[in-house]
Amino acid sequence: MENQRLSFIKIKTLVIAMLLSMSGMLGVDLHLASMPHIMVFMHTTKQHVQQSVSLYLLGMGASMLLYGPLSDQYGRKPIVIFGLSLAALSSFAAVFSTHIDSFLAWRLLQGIGAGVCIGIGRTILADTLQGDRLASVASYFGLIVGLSPLVAPTLGGYIQQAYGWQGNFLTLGLILGAILLIYAVFCPETNLYKNPAAFTLKDIYANYRYLLTHPLFLGCTLLTGIAMAAVMAYATISSFIFQIQFQMSPVAYGWVTGLASIGGIVGRLANPYFIKHIGSAKTLIMGLVLVSFAGAWMISFIVLGLIDVPLIMFAVFLTLFSQIMISSNSTSRALSPFHDKRGSAGALFGGFQMLTAFISSALIASFSAEGVALLASVYLILGLIGLIIYFTMVKI
Repeated sequence: MENQRLSFIKIKTLVIAMLLSMSGMLGVDLHLASMPHIMVFMHTTKQHVQQSVSLYLLGMGASMLLYGPLSDQYGRKPIVIFGLSLAALSSFAAVFSTHIDSFLAWRLLQGIGAGVCIGIGRTILADTLQGDRLASVASYFGLIVGLSPLVAPTLGGYIQQAYGWQGNFLTLGLILGAILLIYAVFCPETNLYKNPAAFTLKDIYANYRYLLTHPLFLGCTLLTGIAMAAVMAYATISSFIFQIQFQMSPVAYGWVTGLASIGGIVGRLANPYFIKHIGSAKTLIMGLVLVSFAGAWMISFIVLGLIDVPLIMFAVFLTLFSQIMISSNSTSRALSPFHDKRGSAGALFGGFQMLTAFISSALIASFSAEGVALLASVYLILGLIGLIIYFTMVKI
């Protein structure tokens, strides 16, 4: 009976950790169909609205660097409750924005709060399971969390069409509030070994400095950032491509984006097969080559004047498929050597990944180039930079 009770507590905790991790990227995925409409409502430019994604990623990346050590010292529960509360309240506040500056400020705060979702969600998983069971459950965990970009853009398209852009942020706030309530009431504290010195600035600086001067860790972290940047490039540009350039409705855009996101699910299923048959290093290289190919594919059809929605979506599908190969294999290579610094390595890895994606999305938002050509160029450049990083920093 006692064992059954413990198993039930573990299952309950894992489900809540999964909900927590899924909710982190909803702040990007749910409002994608609303971005052109926010531009019109706030009388601003495409470049300003695209900063909605960039600033959210900045908030997530910066806050993740702090949430890990804070949760080691004070426990997971108070940190998660703080982050979810901030993210939910910022979502509700964004509903009432009438000017782009205040809207972007709320988006930054929303990202700072939501950083706890991804930053602590996987830590709760590691607190609950160990060894082979952790590795086994983690693969399914990643697969289910990956459903967010599949479902959220489609849902956001319907909400945009029915209730306007404010409806998406109200929905996001309600979802975050519900997860906050579920977590606070039903999830136990999973950090049973609190470290009173975990948030000592001297130790944090020493650990982060060591990791950032380690070529393998830095190279793999940059590669995972490139994989995330490829995903965020689509998030930053796509709603303007399809709703303005190709005159799609928000609902049609949501469905197109959701269908393309199947590439990520297929990638998660295919990645173990490729690792088994060609090894993780070649799988990683193949992912980088495919991202470059996706960019070259679109550029060739743009030059021929034959670019259309199916051709674009094939390239996006291929990129989302490939980024799983890049990120999963880079993650394992980055974190495996640092047994005594895994907590700091995990926090730095996640934060640096988001900050790399922030820098790339901010650069993308600063360009006024035609959308499809910009997306194609970004894919090609990211893939080529990734190959250079691999052969100069990662390959040993």
